[in-house]
Amino acid sequence: MAKVPRGHGPWPPNNDEHAVLAWLIQRLGMLDDREAKSTALWLMDSASSSTRGDRLMNSFKWPESMLDRLALWGDRIQDGEPIQYVLGEAWFDGLKLKVGPGVLIPRPETEELMAAMAGVIDQEGSRSPKIVDWCTGSGCMALALKRRIPDSSVLGLDISEEALTYAQENAARLGLDVEWGKQDLLNPEGAPEKPADVVVCNPPYIPNREASDLDDHVVHHEPHLALFVSDEDPLAFHHALVAWAEAGGLAPGGWLGMECHRDGATSLAHWLKALDGWQDVDILRDLQGMTRHVVARRCLT
Repeated sequence: MAKVPRGHGPWPPNNDEHAVLAWLIQRLGMLDDREAKSTALWLMDSASSSTRGDRLMNSFKWPESMLDRLALWGDRIQDGEPIQYVLGEAWFDGLKLKVGPGVLIPRPETEELMAAMAGVIDQEGSRSPKIVDWCTGSGCMALALKRRIPDSSVLGLDISEEALTYAQENAARLGLDVEWGKQDLLNPEGAPEKPADVVVCNPPYIPNREASDLDDHVVHHEPHLALFVSDEDPLAFHHALVAWAEAGGLAPGGWLGMECHRDGATSLAHWLKALDGWQDVDILRDLQGMTRHVVARRCLT
């Protein structure tokens, strides 16, 4: 039988909420007090399956088994592992998704793109649209769109078998009927038999030269396959997606939504406007005001 890892001291002076919170913040060793407190409370909520308010109201006392778990989690985070990998979960549009090494952690920016495209579908009044999510990763956009639009037909595509395993498990756990497929966006195997009404994509878009600017927990833990693109052609995946859409992947009148690098959205939008067959090209800013997404519609004729 495999030996179960155990945490190690020092331990909190007692097991009440205030003492455990102060102990865990110190154990995390973060420079930013606010980040340390937020992270500690996130871990404590997950370990106890309750909120801080509930614990305080009920004078909750932390048992040894939970303190042991917090110690192990805290040490992993101090070593640079993302908290989502430590807990094995991430939230996206109200959905709790399983994540871990080998799959990109869903970001709030991607949630903004998904919500914008759901709004487009709602405005169009389509009751059963066909949706394709390229570079689906954990399946976050595909699953969120399926939940928001139950009558839709959704296909999630990714080159990574590991990512698709997470996506399939997330769909099963959430009871959402989404189809999955392995495909390389840079070398797609032809267009689908029936073109999509909506295509969304969060492809790799960070130039390799910017890896040193990112946090260590991103560079050393999240899959480079889902993050980085060559410095010579940072819009390679976006150009390939547009070519696939034009080759029959996206129906006339259909909508395309792409997440982009903040420095690439404007040039991508200008390029799309110069192409024949595209209209309503727009750039969306994220909550930080960065140019983050490009949306466009295929002309009807």
